[in-house]
Amino acid sequence: MSEGLQNRSDRSAPFVFALALPLGAALGLLPGEFTHYKRWLELGSDETALRLAVLFAIFSKTLVPLLSSLALLGLFARSIEPRTLRIFSLLTSFLVLGFLGVDLELQKITGNNISDYLPYLLDPATFRWAGEGFDAGPGLLHVARNLVLALAPAGALAWMLESWVARSARRRGRISIAVLVGFALVPLVAAPFLQQSGGSPGYLYHLNERLPWTWNASIGSGDAIMEDSQLRAQELYARTLPWSVNRAGLAAGLAGEEPVETPDIVLVMVESLRHDALDRETMPNVWALSERGVRFENHYATSNASHYGLFALLYGRSPLRYFETLESEEQPTLPTLLHEWGYTNHYLSCADIHWREMDRFLGAPHFSVERMSAESLEECDREVMARGAALLEPGSRPPRLVLIFLMSTHFGYHYPVGVEPFAPALPPPNAIELDATLDREALVNRYRNSAHFVDSLIGSFLDDIEGEDKLVVVTGDHGESLFDDGTIAHSSLLSEIQTRVPLAMSGPGFYSGASRKGPTDHSDLLPTLLARLGIDQARLEDYPGHDLLDEVGPEFVPLVRAKARRSGNDHVALVSAEHRYSIRLDATRAELRFLGKLGKDGRPSREPMSEVEGARALRWFDQYLNSVVRPEPLVCAGD
Repeated sequence: MSEGLQNRSDRSAPFVFALALPLGAALGLLPGEFTHYKRWLELGSDETALRLAVLFAIFSKTLVPLLSSLALLGLFARSIEPRTLRIFSLLTSFLVLGFLGVDLELQKITGNNISDYLPYLLDPATFRWAGEGFDAGPGLLHVARNLVLALAPAGALAWMLESWVARSARRRGRISIAVLVGFALVPLVAAPFLQQSGGSPGYLYHLNERLPWTWNASIGSGDAIMEDSQLRAQELYARTLPWSVNRAGLAAGLAGEEPVETPDIVLVMVESLRHDALDRETMPNVWALSERGVRFENHYATSNASHYGLFALLYGRSPLRYFETLESEEQPTLPTLLHEWGYTNHYLSCADIHWREMDRFLGAPHFSVERMSAESLEECDREVMARGAALLEPGSRPPRLVLIFLMSTHFGYHYPVGVEPFAPALPPPNAIELDATLDREALVNRYRNSAHFVDSLIGSFLDDIEGEDKLVVVTGDHGESLFDDGTIAHSSLLSEIQTRVPLAMSGPGFYSGASRKGPTDHSDLLPTLLARLGIDQARLEDYPGHDLLDEVGPEFVPLVRAKARRSGNDHVALVSAEHRYSIRLDATRAELRFLGKLGKDGRPSREPMSEVEGARALRWFDQYLNSVVRPEPLVCAGD
């Protein structure tokens, strides 16, 4: 380009290139993004307004960082060399669109956006827990290919537009810039209005939460019952804040109490244990245990991740205030009480207890920790069970609480080579390369083989410890999705498959061959175990959970989506066999968003709520808040 031409266009031509390149590349990637979110939200072909709202929302999400960086650059455009403008535009486009491409790949597999993983990329514990099943190489190659396919034609068009502007007077350049800026601003301005008028606010709010950043979230629902429910729920929520922390915790309520019986207590927690894994074929030994004792058909782990599930079990309450509780140094209720009653507490696993600060309630002084190691998870779990059996050998010793955490069923789904009762089974999988349609059957078989192997370890262990005089509990820390809800693994949704787990209990005080329908959750295990030790039921009435053997169980259970850190919103689901309601809580701003009904797949339902359902959801929410913070009784008007 000659100096004369550059002067004649008033240096606007390179800035036209700088604008046109990222806009063109973003448009090139938009169809792939829209296809993913359209499938995720299950948009119907007749939902034109909703489709348009989703399209503008995801496009505006891309434009926000692109235009912000270019706006800053525009302030200095006259003093920057044309080549520098072009290079800056190319690098900005590559970095922003590459970041969003990686985010999309993660969402396709795990259901989480990239912001959930960024703080832990440099944390070695992340990879010890994630295992070897998340090789990012294929995903990064796919992102790079898509970037090239988007940037190449966008760059060619941007160059042609710059050349066309450079051959004319400066007015053409200014008009071109105005048109490009106007084209970019339309989605940014229209997105909030389309989200408010497109209907289904729960879905649109859900969409905005899935994006790594948003321009705006839908505000009004247009539904009188939903809006009224939100206002009343907000009032209830605001009256519970700020939350105070009782450092003494629930254990203080039983100070001075003495158990009638002190049997050994064995808690076997199986990583990522799906509720449907407990059947006669997949886990015959645990099934037999449940036949000797009690099996709970609709039991939930209280959350969709390990740290929250273990917290609920050991503290006996909802993990909504997980990080506040740990920061207060409140003692975990079950091991604290048992220690006072003469028990020795032992934690055995291959897993690192420092994950998500679990060492604060799984480590010393609450437990004697033994972390095993071996060449493979299956061999490590075998050592864990052998050590557990040794700790429980008869002899002159105090009673023991032994908490065993088995890891073979973590993603990758480990078992000895050649031991495959369920076939065909995938070889060790890489989550990034899995195909929901082609691989699911073989992936499920691999998972079942892993669960079957863990069951064999549990069976041998139960034979060794002669457990009739011991309280034995087998359950999972959370569930596991094998594309059931559109994702792999867990920690993404409060779906049925990620939160529901088996629960089998046997020993003194349990009925033989009974099954209970529920719903129940992990916070119920604490009062259930204490009741089996002979603690007076009247002393347990103030505990949030319920004795699982009570004739009248809870009407609903609360589920809390696990967070990696204290900041951010909390997602709570109130769940029964027939109903599921979804609520987002922001304790920092004392704000609440009532999202109405929740599907079993963990996504907000577009089914309208009746007045009866709205009143029920408020009553449940009131009860839940009371169980978390124990304020003066709150009453929902009109309920």
